[in-house]
Amino acid sequence: MSKITTIPFAGFYNSIWSDGIDRAEEMYLENLEQEDGVEIKASSDAIWKAADYRAMYNYVARKYVDYLNDYIKDEFDLDLDLKFESMQSPREYNFETDRIFCYISDENLRKLRTFVPEDELRLAIKTRFTSRSGFISGYPNNLDDWPPLEDWDHNEIGTLFVALLGEGGDWEWDILEQMHEVFDQAFDIGVDWAKFDELLKEEV
Repeated sequence: MSKITTIPFAGFYNSIWSDGIDRAEEMYLENLEQEDGVEIKASSDAIWKAADYRAMYNYVARKYVDYLNDYIKDEFDLDLDLKFESMQSPREYNFETDRIFCYISDENLRKLRTFVPEDELRLAIKTRFTSRSGFISGYPNNLDDWPPLEDWDHNEIGTLFVALLGEGGDWEWDILEQMHEVFDQAFDIGVDWAKFDELLKEEV
């Protein structure tokens, strides 16, 4: 049996992950200008119309899970074998960002719970689930008031990852460094190149 969990992820709104896609696109347009003399304005407009950025983001999100697995295994000697389930994106990015959901087996969930230090977990729970101005928590902010592990939902399980890794920090950059080719692949997959060629003819 397995459960669904969230994992720490900064999303694709003005983050290092959206920057990766942007850089892949910029490099392609610059190379096109240098090698074929195509003005960046024309090729950029054509790319915008031919690109499916949602497909690019989903590709990166899937690969992110694999690289996160490898990072946790290498850094903590902890093999959790997370499997990508889905990515959910808000309609607007005012208050939240993209979230990645994964499958984790019951066995690996118990392994993770045992591995995470109690004090780190309690701190993560208090930080994430204490109500404050503009935020009403739907969860108790004390571990003692939480249900048994087998009854935890995706947000509660996800807190174990926050306690293990934190919600931002050097570990994200370590993973990013390993994923440069992924952004190029995502950009290539996300563009309808036949449509791009047709649009570029119109632009130039």
